[in-house]
Formats: sequence, structure tokens, C-alpha cells
Amino acid sequence: MEQRTRIVFCGREVEATQLDYTTTKEEWNEYQASDGTTLKVKIVLTNIFRLDEYDNDLNPIYVVKSSNVLSLSVPEHLKKGAITGQIQ
Repeated sequence: MEQRTRIVFCGREVEATQLDYTTTKEEWNEYQASDGTTLKVKIVLTNIFRLDEYDNDLNPIYVVKSSNVLSLSVPEHLKKGAITGQIQ
């Protein structure tokens, strides 16, 4: 159910509508670091607000709150306590 609220946008308090939403697709972005680690990242929305403000193309401005989710695949030799092959 949509709900009227006020949020801070660009340093000032503005009128907004908090919108309900349905997740239709959440995909991972995948990156390969030079040390061999694979990082997977995705954004997960927690709130969507439509402001009573408009951009230069006369579209309503939307503000989203989100969290980043991170998944790592780290080579064994980088893990704490891994045997490095060094002779001591």
C-alpha cells in the first residue's frame, strides 16, 4: 500500500510517496580481481520513494534505499593460515 511521507533529498525535506514493489529479477555482477579472487555483487532494494519533484524531462524523481550483497570465491593460498610453501 502506497504511503505518503517526507524524506531528505539534496539537503532538504520533501514530500514523497513510499511505493510497494515486487522483485522481478535480481542478478549478480561478477568481477575477477588480479589476485584470482572472484567477487559477486548484487544490489537489493529495501525502499522505493517517488518524490513530488521532477527532473529536466518532467519525469518524477525516484529515490531508492538498498543494500549491497557480496559473495567471494578466494584462492586457497590467500586465506588466513594457508600454507604458503615458504621454508622457515
